[in-house]
Amino acid sequence: MSKTKYFPNLCLAKKQRWILKTQKELKEVTICNKLVLLICFIFFSTTYVNAQKGFFVKFSLGPGYTTENSNINESGLSIGTKNHAIGWGFNDKYALYIGEFGGLNKIAVGEYNYINLDVVGLGFTYRSPNNIKLSVSGAYGRVSFARDWKEPMGDKKGNGYGINMSLDKEWFIAKRWGIAIGPQAYLIKTQEPDYQFMNISFNCSVSFYLKPIR
Repeated sequence: MSKTKYFPNLCLAKKQRWILKTQKELKEVTICNKLVLLICFIFFSTTYVNAQKGFFVKFSLGPGYTTENSNINESGLSIGTKNHAIGWGFNDKYALYIGEFGGLNKIAVGEYNYINLDVVGLGFTYRSPNNIKLSVSGAYGRVSFARDWKEPMGDKKGNGYGINMSLDKEWFIAKRWGIAIGPQAYLIKTQEPDYQFMNISFNCSVSFYLKPIR
């Protein structure tokens, strides 16, 4: 091939490679921009919405860490920390509910390998305009020791009271469904025998609202 043909072809090939590279970069930038716009649209379109009026159900689970600092004086991981609720929203801000919180904890005591904590009682929720929910609940609590995680109720070891506080940020994914994440902490105390459990966890929850959001 003559030099007069070689150099133009070489320049053309470089130009084509540069064009392809530029098109690829523009495509990547366009995809990133679309994703950012989509995330912003979802966030802002679901941030200031009216919800929580009427009947609702919430299922919440997450990992946590539990400490007993009165009698056993041991700590361990919480395999599944729960904070379920079924209730009624009076308006877009306030709701009352019947809640269940607690969890199965990997703490060994004698012949037992697990401690199950369970509290059922009443709770109150305040929802801010940007769908951050502050919930407080408490009532009757039960402590059970179990040998196997497959039998979490185990042997009953004490009754008492429990108090729970959680903070969640919720996003709505449909007219009646919301998902939320956030921390929670609860205290369970019994009298005979004297136990005091403190748990901190990070939970994910799914909520169903009978009345569609607006």
